[in-house]
This record gives sequence, C-alpha cells and structure tokens, in this order.
Amino acid sequence: MKAQQLSVTPGKWLAANCGSMPSEKNCKLVMMAPADQRNDLVDAAMNHAIKSHGHKSSPELRAQIDNMLQPVTVE
Repeated sequence: MKAQQLSVTPGKWLAANCGSMPSEKNCKLVMMAPADQRNDLVDAAMNHAIKSHGHKSSPELRAQIDNMLQPVTVE
C-alpha cells in the first residue's frame, strides 16, 4: 500500500477489519491507526461494535478486538 493513496504517514500501522468477523450486517468497515495508538484504535473499534452491532461493552470484547488487530506496513 502506498502512503500517498491514503495520505497517511509511512510506517507500522494496525487495522481493525470488521469484515474479517462474521456479521449479520455484512459490515466491511476498516479502521487504521499508527501502531503506537493501539489503544485509540481499540476504543474506536469498541464503539463501532457496540453502536453498530449491538455488542455489550466488556473486558472480554476489548480483548477480542485487541487480538483481531492486523499489522499493516504503509510505504
């Protein structure tokens, strides 16, 4: 992936890909953040899971989301 396509800083990023999880809504939302902003990305993905998919906020959900984050290298 080229940085200029997304206008983001090159480097190591993390992605939360809702499309990688089973969903009745067939959601394809992808969120990204620099690797050093992991907690911010988990917070955003938690909010999406709760508001868009009806999940309940819990430490277990937070851990599941944290574990599903995928590394992305932006060039």
